[in-house]
Amino acid sequence: MKFISALILTLACAANAAAYDASALGALRVSAPGAGLRGLAAVPPVRAERVYAAAYRHNSVDMLAGSRPFMGLPYVLGPLGEGPGAEFDRGPLVSYSGLDCTTFVEQAMAFALGNSEAEALDLLRLIRYRGGNISYENRNHFTELDWLPNNIAAGFLRDITAEIAGSEARSAAKTISKRAWYAAKTEADLDGFDWEAPEARAARAARLRALGAGLPDQRATVNYVPLEALPRLLARIPHGTVVSIVREDQPDKPTLVSHQLLILDGGRGKIIRHAAQGRQVLDTDAAQYIAGLSGAKWRVLGFNLAQVLPR
Repeated sequence: MKFISALILTLACAANAAAYDASALGALRVSAPGAGLRGLAAVPPVRAERVYAAAYRHNSVDMLAGSRPFMGLPYVLGPLGEGPGAEFDRGPLVSYSGLDCTTFVEQAMAFALGNSEAEALDLLRLIRYRGGNISYENRNHFTELDWLPNNIAAGFLRDITAEIAGSEARSAAKTISKRAWYAAKTEADLDGFDWEAPEARAARAARLRALGAGLPDQRATVNYVPLEALPRLLARIPHGTVVSIVREDQPDKPTLVSHQLLILDGGRGKIIRHAAQGRQVLDTDAAQYIAGLSGAKWRVLGFNLAQVLPR
């Protein structure tokens, strides 16, 4: 992802047509090296048939099965875009070759909820885009401002933070300026237009910046279980919970949420499954992971918890 978008995605993972037609479904099927996946060396793509065959052996929301096919995929920052005909970002609409933290959670949700590959891909559209309309401006760019509230409103998620934390639940807030975010975009934020003449690329970047004109600043609020309470409350967090890591508001950071992951029931207790920056999609012991967040330079406030709802 290009500079400003990459900054948000890095922070969010480190520290849009209303329905698919047949050609769009074909574009969704596999992203492989050279097909719009950013910065990934040659990696044999996971066959789509293996993905949905592994994910659909259940009748309820099974995030363990939905996420299992993506285990071991390399971490790739910003692997998805709006497809080959997009105006600004022509990355693929789905990836079986590499994921970042949010795209991993999105695809795990879609494949856990869908009863077929085609249904999963259509659900992925609804999860990633406000109203399911595929366009850059409708993509859920900001976790606390777009992704969480829009997926709660669409019926994919339910915030269970207060249920787990009770009186210990807290909330954090930040004013986000999408106008400034768009205004800072450059030609480096475009993807798939290396072939374009310089004048055309400059005009395209200007159109991208114009998307933010007139947008008001918005106040985003996100609930969290305090970090210090998580060791005591970890056992209460349900299997398959989507976690957004909430950090302290800092003026030089565009977001509050720095990472997304899943909490699952493992053979020896709770595990975290996530796309780890610079590594791959992997599992780690949840208690150890939480302990490692203490003392971070960008202070971790806690975990927002969301339950994936059956369709």
